[in-house]
Amino acid sequence: MTGVSRIHGGRAVWAALDLSLAAGTLTVVTGPNGSGKSTLLRMASGLLRPSSGSRECAGRALYVRGGGGLRGAQTVVDAVAATAGLAGRRGAADAAVDLLGIRALAHRRVGTLSAGERVRAAMAAAVACRPALLCLDEPTAALDTRGTEDLAAVLDALRADGRTVLVATHQPGALLTAADAHLEIDDGRVVLR
Repeated sequence: MTGVSRIHGGRAVWAALDLSLAAGTLTVVTGPNGSGKSTLLRMASGLLRPSSGSRECAGRALYVRGGGGLRGAQTVVDAVAATAGLAGRRGAADAAVDLLGIRALAHRRVGTLSAGERVRAAMAAAVACRPALLCLDEPTAALDTRGTEDLAAVLDALRADGRTVLVATHQPGALLTAADAHLEIDDGRVVLR
């Protein structure tokens, strides 16, 4: 992204931003509520257009918010396969379910899962799509300590596969220690830490 800004309610969310994410890296974005973390991820994924500047992505980008996006009436494996099918990767569902450690949940309906289990199922769907850029908005909010550690291991596997990951979180913990970069958004500025 070059010279990117976004105007909400007549004011810039942050000063014009230049951001380049290398393949196979993990960047963690932190900041207070309302600082523009989700806006940044939605622009990076192409869901929002910048008010100024430009965005480029070498490949498909995917935005995932918490445990959302899967149909509650479907089984986990069917929901993951259906989502992956939209990216032409239906056959990748089983491997993604195994990578996320949710094989025991494969035949349960998404609507019956706990919040943390839904996060894992949504992550499996995202992984199965194999985007070049994966933007995760608050993926740790519903995860316990083990779930967060497991997520960090999955993100390491994605990085090893050349995927780029951008994560916005209030609970950086294990993700921050594994990150290649840390962006902090505060008071209209984005600072590389």
